[in-house]
Amino acid sequence: MICPACGSRNLRTARVCATCGTIISEIPKTQFRYEQSLLEKRQTTGPGQSGVLGAVALTFGVLSLTPATFVAGIPAILMATKVLRERRPGRRMAYGALVTGTLGTFVLTFVMLLPIIAWQIDVHRIALVRQKMQAFRSALDDYAAENNGRYPKAGISWEQEDDEGMVMHFKGRGQLLSASGRQEGLTDELKLRYRDEDRPLTGIPINPYTRDRYRLGRDFFYLPEYLGEAGLHAVVNHKDARCPYVGLAAPGGVPGTILIVGWSPPDFHGAPIEYAVVGYGRNTAEPIRQGRNYLILRN
Repeated sequence: MICPACGSRNLRTARVCATCGTIISEIPKTQFRYEQSLLEKRQTTGPGQSGVLGAVALTFGVLSLTPATFVAGIPAILMATKVLRERRPGRRMAYGALVTGTLGTFVLTFVMLLPIIAWQIDVHRIALVRQKMQAFRSALDDYAAENNGRYPKAGISWEQEDDEGMVMHFKGRGQLLSASGRQEGLTDELKLRYRDEDRPLTGIPINPYTRDRYRLGRDFFYLPEYLGEAGLHAVVNHKDARCPYVGLAAPGGVPGTILIVGWSPPDFHGAPIEYAVVGYGRNTAEPIRQGRNYLILRN
């Protein structure tokens, strides 16, 4: 019960104010209700229930749009939720804090993680390039097994459409033709069928960066007489002055490029007996590294 004379708070059953001695029971009930509601309104709009918390939450929400994403975004969300749940003053600012805090915490965080995601994607593509390098080495070894240990000269075709070139030595196509076509005399029919359907397992590998098959002169280069002397195909230390891969950029500048270099003695007339498969990632200025050394596949 509120005393109308001095404003002191008394027990609900009190008849006389304990502070000033005014007889409370003689005051009309309507006046009590009015003054009591006025006092309660003042209490609910005091410092603890003002819109300060909403303003602070909005400030943190705006700060979450800066590099201080986590530091400011999460407190903004928590304070805005408190204001809205308890229906405190400043709910409009709380809504703004909730939106900006959520935007800063989740969206900008994802944007900041994009470089890491791009790096992981590039690591995966480099691993795929290494697989394609293995495919080219297997094709060279298969060719040498059929040609007395000599590897192909520079003039041989590496085109997907040429069934008489190196495409026959990649795993899948050559085995399928020899198993089902050559024995039954259906080679020409199978060639036509493969060319029409363009089956992905039968032919030149696909560059993981361009998503297209490797093409000679674009992202694949065969230089069988590039090495000046024997043994250089095995020198892969980038600190060694004799290493032929130092400063060896991809000729076409296309990510994912595969370059095959070789050495052939004069009496072999351009047919190399040593070769090295060099691969490139997004950086086409130097070959792919494995630790401190270059990742070079050789015979």
